[in-house]
Amino acid sequence: MIPELGFLFLILGFSISTFYIIFNTYHFYRFHNFLISSEVVYLFFAAVLVSFICLELSFILDDFSVLYVANNSNENLPTYFKFAALWGGHEGSMLLYLLFLSLWILVFFLNSKSNFAIYFLFIIFSLFSGFVIFTSNPFERLLPFPPEGGLDLNPLLQDFAFTIHPPTLYLGYTALTLPFAIALARCIDKGYTNWAHDLRNWSVLAWSFLTLGIALGSWWAYYELGWGGWWFWDPVENSSLIPWLIATALIHSAIATSKRNIFSNWTVLLSIGAILSSYIGLFLVRSGIVTSVHTFALDPERGLILLFIIIAVLLLSLGVFSRTKIQDNTNSNYSLLSKEFFFLINNVLLIILALAILFGTIYPIIYEIFSGGKDISVGKPYFDSVTVPIAFILAMFQGFGILTSWSSSSQMNKATISFYFLGIILLSGLLSFIFKNYISFAILLTYLMMGAIFIGLIIYSFLQYQQTKKIKSLNISMLLSHFGIATMILGIGLVSSLQSQKELIAFKDEPFQLGKYSILFESESKNNSKNFISDEVNFRVNDNQDKFNLMAEKRYYPVSKSVMTEAAIKPSIKEDLYISIGDKVENGWVVKAQVKPFIRLIWLGALIMGIGGMFGILSRKFL
Repeated sequence: MIPELGFLFLILGFSISTFYIIFNTYHFYRFHNFLISSEVVYLFFAAVLVSFICLELSFILDDFSVLYVANNSNENLPTYFKFAALWGGHEGSMLLYLLFLSLWILVFFLNSKSNFAIYFLFIIFSLFSGFVIFTSNPFERLLPFPPEGGLDLNPLLQDFAFTIHPPTLYLGYTALTLPFAIALARCIDKGYTNWAHDLRNWSVLAWSFLTLGIALGSWWAYYELGWGGWWFWDPVENSSLIPWLIATALIHSAIATSKRNIFSNWTVLLSIGAILSSYIGLFLVRSGIVTSVHTFALDPERGLILLFIIIAVLLLSLGVFSRTKIQDNTNSNYSLLSKEFFFLINNVLLIILALAILFGTIYPIIYEIFSGGKDISVGKPYFDSVTVPIAFILAMFQGFGILTSWSSSSQMNKATISFYFLGIILLSGLLSFIFKNYISFAILLTYLMMGAIFIGLIIYSFLQYQQTKKIKSLNISMLLSHFGIATMILGIGLVSSLQSQKELIAFKDEPFQLGKYSILFESESKNNSKNFISDEVNFRVNDNQDKFNLMAEKRYYPVSKSVMTEAAIKPSIKEDLYISIGDKVENGWVVKAQVKPFIRLIWLGALIMGIGGMFGILSRKFL
């Protein structure tokens, strides 16, 4: 009864949104405006929420007569993971997507007066809820003989980070719908004068969740997959990075539009590009067109329907955009050392970077289609060679651009410029001296990139405080976000250049050396947990100052017949010691030990960026 109730409420949510679209389309052609009532929005959100709760109850109650529950849960699965198992597969994750989309519609309704934007939000919801109802029903029954016990949740997903990574990422993806709807609303409603301000705020919200979601995914892959990397240039990883890059460009463009009434049409196009790029990510994950640990479904028919939705949203967007071009401020002139110009450069570089990553991601797909099924891979060498030069130029322009002012170069006197470049040289020199044993060209590039942003932030803060004598005058959100980027750049550069590893067969009581660490395979044991059996290998580590034990695992999940590696990690800000085990051999184990200097700075930087974005929203009393 609970699954049927959930499906009925999902249909109710779809019906409300569809009826709203039909009614207001007619009303617009008659009276040139849209109508909405709070009761409709509340009922709509409540219907989707109840549907979501019903599916959660099906998991908690082990209702294996529901096909989706039977495929993604097990009676021995801990309750915590039963709750998160809802988004462990295609159908449930799409229901989570719909829940967050309906949540943002409600929040937007409570904070905005644009009925035009709500109209477009309901169109998006109807498209995706129709997709779920007709092709991806999570409430489908498995009768008359449901399986006993369930087939279990993918062991890769039986981890704490999985419970928060997809929801955080989906909050970002669905929030991108808001600037998209605002942009289209402005194309129709000339009276929506505050559109750029609203669009900027909602873009920052989406960007913050995307930042945290991507970082959580990177952290999860680092310790859960057993390979010790933080980014693999996987097609699905890339499909989350591309919307983030476009959203970053969108924020800067929207700031220029709200402050100076320029780049208006470009801001609209970026809003469309951001949401379409997120839909391309959905298509890659759910069509079966790429293979990845992140993919959910292998169903080409569903992929075709998603492709139809993408095309429909594209045609709708271009149709609305072509209807009315937004007039920019024709009297706005700016110099080459103005904030407007640096925002323009920022946008161009970010879009070039997004397109380069998109090309590398889809090129193997295109090649396979036109080569008669031949395979080709585009990996780390391509992405590093393309992204690093663009990222370097971006960082240098970013630090300098922070110091500029609107319209003119009034703030950029010779002393400011001199202090800026002198500061970069001194900071790079100081870091080179501190890490004098690790000098390389890549490290120097890292110091220059980080230094450009960090010195720019210091000089900006000093100049702002000097003018106003008030800490409140500082843009804390901007400072935190850019400081987070500088921290992340430093972490990426250091770990990429300084990491070391050793792969060998470790025999009991025979130590091996990796840098300052003496590592000894001390003992092994078996452990039977509720839903898996593990081989536990204990290592004794001596780093000349301290002695400690690390335990790596090889887990076997009987229900799904899967084997997983659980790495042993000794974390610190300075470096991680990372040990993973492979196959068991006679009297020993295949072991891979790695030292990852300053890798935690990557996720610390992302956390600071996310906090910076959230602070900016809350400080404006936005929500």
